[in-house]
Amino acid sequence: MTSYKKIIKTLVNTSSILLVALILNACEAKTSIRGNLPRDYKLKKLEIGKFDRNQVARMIGSPSAVGIFDSSTWYYISHKTEQWAFFEPEITDQQVVIIDFDSHGLLKDIKYYNKEDIREIIMQERETPTSGHSLGIFEQLLGNFGKFN
Repeated sequence: MTSYKKIIKTLVNTSSILLVALILNACEAKTSIRGNLPRDYKLKKLEIGKFDRNQVARMIGSPSAVGIFDSSTWYYISHKTEQWAFFEPEITDQQVVIIDFDSHGLLKDIKYYNKEDIREIIMQERETPTSGHSLGIFEQLLGNFGKFN
């Protein structure tokens, strides 16, 4: 009888170790890459003052975003995130290329930013007060009596 108990105990221990190993192996990070970032060799071909907007767009593609108040600034944005299981995604890499054009539409400047240049923006939780009358519970319940169309 004791030899059967030893065999069963060994099988339970071995299967438990294998089960834990499989579960840990299944926990792999989910990687997501998003955005439109031009290749480095294409960016190096751009010469300031010699390329106009159409030439830049043909060479490196359309931008991810254009400046809201000034369409002479183009943004190429790309970021890579990793998420482990149910945890929040973490930004592992972020690249931003900003291309500026002058008033004649010629390439004026190229700026590069990466993950180290990110600034954390703290959101305000204040609310703007609105003027007007707020209805109480009785006004809400009884307010429609007598209103017929």
